[in-house]
Amino acid sequence: MTEETVVQQTPYITIDDVQISAEDLPEDGKPIFGKLQRLIQKRVALSLDLEEIQMAINGFTAKIIAIINENKEPTPVNGEDESSTESDKDSE
Repeated sequence: MTEETVVQQTPYITIDDVQISAEDLPEDGKPIFGKLQRLIQKRVALSLDLEEIQMAINGFTAKIIAIINENKEPTPVNGEDESSTESDKDSE
């Protein structure tokens, strides 16, 4: 049977490039540490949500552009109007 070593990391936050764990704080700092940790987790979750939202916005925008381009009337070339283009086709 193989023994596995379980390394349990203590939670920490980084302030001014210094890692601080709850164990490093006096008792009155621990609740604040917990709140900071929760807020940081929320910020990460919101950041991921914003990334997903932006991707969805980009996708829907691309769909709208594709729909507009599908339904767009062909633009006459070299200043010709559509009636002369059509009459040229009729004369062929």
